[in-house]
Amino acid sequence: MFTAIRFLRAAAGEFFYDLPRMVLLNLIWFVATIPTLYIAFVWYRLTIEGEGGRPALHVWPIPLMALTFALSGPATAGVYYVTNRLANGELLEVPGVFAGFRRFFWRGWGLALIDATVLGLLVLNVVFYWYLDRPGVQLLSVIFGSLIGMWYAVQGYLFSLLVEMDQSLRLVLRNALFIAVDNLGLTLGVMVVNAVFLFFAGTAWPVALPFVIMALSSSVHNKTVVEAVARYREQGRVFTDQPTG
Repeated sequence: MFTAIRFLRAAAGEFFYDLPRMVLLNLIWFVATIPTLYIAFVWYRLTIEGEGGRPALHVWPIPLMALTFALSGPATAGVYYVTNRLANGELLEVPGVFAGFRRFFWRGWGLALIDATVLGLLVLNVVFYWYLDRPGVQLLSVIFGSLIGMWYAVQGYLFSLLVEMDQSLRLVLRNALFIAVDNLGLTLGVMVVNAVFLFFAGTAWPVALPFVIMALSSSVHNKTVVEAVARYREQGRVFTDQPTG
């Protein structure tokens, strides 16, 4: 658990040491993510203002959201690509975000789509079964809620594995789940650090989202994955990492 906190301290030190370029890196990501954030906000407001005090599902934003991931997904992969180089001992090069965007365009878009779809389906099931007025059915809502916890546990590994191992999405998802389960203490620490990021993003979003959150969080996640993969390689347990081109 404390390993993730150590990485947070190291990433924060690097962030403030190279503040202008880190802020620029985050700002590039934020601009690419504005359409996704806007559609998500509209969808959220429409949902919580459903009739009769119950959430109302609106389908029309879904294709719009999927299209916006064509920007935000590869942009996220681009930021991870830059901070991954930093985690591997190379220099911070902001233009690398565009190289990462191009290199991981399809897989970044796909990973964002899969990630958001899984969360959306889980939340939908939690809400649906919670408001279903039948004996014992609310237990299903609790089960799907626990699956959201599992989804949350792998968030720190997804994009960092994508750029570190240069794998297909199937292997990224499989290996993220493997690392999460095989390193419970580390995963708990990453979850705590991510909770700190979420709190910061929610309470200080005018500063956190445009200037800080993605550059800093991706740096922590990359440091975590780079060390984990190196450890597996030393133990002869590294998973397949053939480049996908």
